[in-house]
Amino acid sequence: MRSGWMALLAAPLVAVAWAGAPAEAEWALDVYGGAAWTQSADLNVSGRDNTGATVNATIFDIKTDTGVTAGLRAGYWIDKLPFVGLGLDLFFFSIQIPAQTASGTGTLTSEIRDEPITINAAGQARVPSVTLPALGFSPEIRLRWPLIKSKDYPQGVLQPYLTGGPAWAFSLAGDHVDLKIGGKFGAGLSVTLVRFVALFAEYRYTFFPGYTLSHDAVTYKTDINSHAAIVGISLRF
Repeated sequence: MRSGWMALLAAPLVAVAWAGAPAEAEWALDVYGGAAWTQSADLNVSGRDNTGATVNATIFDIKTDTGVTAGLRAGYWIDKLPFVGLGLDLFFFSIQIPAQTASGTGTLTSEIRDEPITINAAGQARVPSVTLPALGFSPEIRLRWPLIKSKDYPQGVLQPYLTGGPAWAFSLAGDHVDLKIGGKFGAGLSVTLVRFVALFAEYRYTFFPGYTLSHDAVTYKTDINSHAAIVGISLRF
């Protein structure tokens, strides 16, 4: 099963590298940062907690605050199809969980990110204030629409664009790191300042169903649905 996932991972990366062979392509290196909002979600808990009891519990509708995101993206636009590009995006985003009381099923006495988390017999869950960091990457296809073209700017001063592709996030499962597959989609606008430098703003939606992390013998599982607004600088060469 693990080898199947690795083959699935390797396929788009090999495709990006293989397609990147033409030297005449327009290459780009992007650096960006911004704010990220993760939707409220249920948290499923399984395993054995600090008391040694078997756990099969759920905490419902955990709220989140605004987090941050940042990343580095490298890619190119195909010379013969200048409105089509390929890239590889490496990104980080944080999930900010404020201290809160929620409803739950089952009972729990454990920790998450070294902070106590509990569900009592009355179904009241106490969730601590924690920050969950998420690191991921995404091979992506990009589509752009060049506007305000000229001899000096044959690809346009303004470039509305779309991006999309599968995404993988690193997940801590026990004492090893695992990969969780999801997806990433975005839309943005690039503004060329000088021939080799552009600024851009982008909205992106990233999702990872079944994302997991562990503490001792307890495993936490949830669906991550994150929205982000980013700005960045792009070097073209």
